[in-house]
Amino acid sequence: MFKKILVPLDGSRFASRAIKYAVEIARRFDAEIILMQVEKPATPITASDGPQPGIHSPAAAKVAVQIALDEDKRNISKARRYLSRKVRELKGKNIACSYHVNIGNPAESIILYSRKKKIDLIIMTSHGKSGIVRAVMGSVADEVVRNSGKPVLVIRPNKHSEK
Repeated sequence: MFKKILVPLDGSRFASRAIKYAVEIARRFDAEIILMQVEKPATPITASDGPQPGIHSPAAAKVAVQIALDEDKRNISKARRYLSRKVRELKGKNIACSYHVNIGNPAESIILYSRKKKIDLIIMTSHGKSGIVRAVMGSVADEVVRNSGKPVLVIRPNKHSEK
């Protein structure tokens, strides 16, 4: 039933709780776990032709873009180190595991990757935001549940133990 399980992580301790659920399901179905981290792209200040603040010269724009690219590279490297440690831990438990790092919109990247790689199950955490915070910021988990077309197991924080 489940042969490929995608576990999106954001580097937080809470997000890594999804791994224990993935391990149990992977063992029962002899499935592979794919850990994924999506980094939002670094955004350089854009050029400005008017009175708004921005970069006013092509040379400065080029420098800003290079700074953003360097930041993206650092973020990818950090994510790879984090995920490779998690993969080693899982392989030590005889779980087939790999990882993928992407730069982009988190929900969109998770959805596209899950379709491309024919993922059977997505297991992820939701930080449990509600009200105006959720309305303004949105929820990656909500968007994945609504738009992935895949079964999604969402792990929510326990309000009593998270304080």
